[in-house]
Amino acid sequence: MISVIIPTLDEADSLGQIIAAARDEKIACEILVVDAGSSDASVAIATAAGARVLESRRRQRAHQLNLGATHARGELLLFLHADTLLPRNALRLISGALEDREVVGGAFTRRYASPSRFLR
Repeated sequence: MISVIIPTLDEADSLGQIIAAARDEKIACEILVVDAGSSDASVAIATAAGARVLESRRRQRAHQLNLGATHARGELLLFLHADTLLPRNALRLISGALEDREVVGGAFTRRYASPSRFLR
């Protein structure tokens, strides 16, 4: 099983889409959202999307990631920022690559949703 750990702080605008993209019907996964005191609807959105929500007492990204890892049930951990949209079938690709003894590394391409020429 893959544990997808998403640290959040006021990420309501993108969180539902991020959780939906992380779900893969053919790969067992759990989604953990580690919230650092959001004042928007982040927690409600995560709960409605079926994620397990953990409350972080500190607004520190490293603390949120460590808290998520401590509570994760999967043998694989995927740390995903709330502004990152996974490619289709990402969990299957990751799982397949990790099971292949010939594969020693991997990466996804990066693309920014911004009109800025500096981010192309």
